[in-house]
Amino acid sequence: MSSFKYQCVDLTGKETSGTLSAPTLSEARTVLKDKGLRVVSITESVSIKSPFSSATFSVKKTTVGETDLYNMSKELSVLLRAGLRIDNSLEIVTQTAANQVLKACLRSVVKEIRAGKSVAEAFEKTGTFNNLMLSVIRVGESVGDLKMSFEQIAGNLQFQIQFKAEIKNNLTYPVFLILASMVTLFIIFKFIIPRFFSVFGADQLQHLPAVSKMLFAMSEYLNMYAIFGVIVAIVLFFKYVGVKKLFHSAYARALSLPVFRPLILNLELSRFSYSMHTMLSSGIEFIKALKYSIDLIQNERIRNVFQPALKLIKEGRSIGEVFSGIEMLPDIVPSMVTVGEKSGNMKEIFLELFNVFDDRFKRAVKKIVILIEPAIIILMGIIVGFIVISLILTVMNVGNIKL
Repeated sequence: MSSFKYQCVDLTGKETSGTLSAPTLSEARTVLKDKGLRVVSITESVSIKSPFSSATFSVKKTTVGETDLYNMSKELSVLLRAGLRIDNSLEIVTQTAANQVLKACLRSVVKEIRAGKSVAEAFEKTGTFNNLMLSVIRVGESVGDLKMSFEQIAGNLQFQIQFKAEIKNNLTYPVFLILASMVTLFIIFKFIIPRFFSVFGADQLQHLPAVSKMLFAMSEYLNMYAIFGVIVAIVLFFKYVGVKKLFHSAYARALSLPVFRPLILNLELSRFSYSMHTMLSSGIEFIKALKYSIDLIQNERIRNVFQPALKLIKEGRSIGEVFSGIEMLPDIVPSMVTVGEKSGNMKEIFLELFNVFDDRFKRAVKKIVILIEPAIIILMGIIVGFIVISLILTVMNVGNIKL
């Protein structure tokens, strides 16, 4: 059973909220509707106890991960290709699924299909699967080729998983260097410097060189306020800000930084292009494919520049002309889209655009990773050099100080 946090309005218009347990999101909605309540919002949550207080924070839970969805889609495509019916295939996948929430969702899907619902409607009712998946399933069902739909979904999910894994692999070493440097500096300022200066009294510290007094003040400040500040920051962060909100805000602002702009732009355009290729290959009409692909863009600023384009294309404007009006897009995008529009082969054009931006993204990542290592070493050298010079000057002036 999963726990759901809900906000509802009853027949009199009175607002009510609380939590309830149910196997799936759709069943939770059904329970509330049976009670005569109109659902305003409902999210699955887990309770996390703060290590710093008795407060309990409600955190949205991603119930089914990309890997679970990939395994499900891949297995379904194989079973359907072998000639099994969709409900029987789903039963087999349910038995092999490791994720308990996914198991419950698939049981619900099988039940709905056998009750006469379409496959797309059954998947949609669970509230677990995104618009892209549902659209691809709907198209495959309409042409009688669900195995193709699940192959397309599996391919898209595999791309997303590999993409994220590649980013993590490229950033592992730089992040390790940064964390190791921070831990080293913390140990120096927390333990080594205070012990070194402990032999001096308050009056004697006044006679030390300016850099030595600065080093001592920094160490004192860290010992007095830093730990408390970190604890308060973590508590406030989880209570009022949240990881997701902070990430999206920082990610949008990072686009303004010259060093990160090509990295972010190429990442988002490669993701957008691959999504367009996948959906157009699945038979989804261009407007819907564009809408869902725009929704997949993580950077808010890039997503916002695409929104007016969607409206203009709906009004009948040329796709190439509309894309050429988006200043943020590299010239290659409107040029190739115009070619694809004239040839009627847009899905292949977006595949080519994906290859271009994916290659640019990988080269941008390598360039940043190459620059990060010497930058961290130089910065650490400056900081450690400052500490060493301060300590040497202190030792050299010991003879002038009465201990």
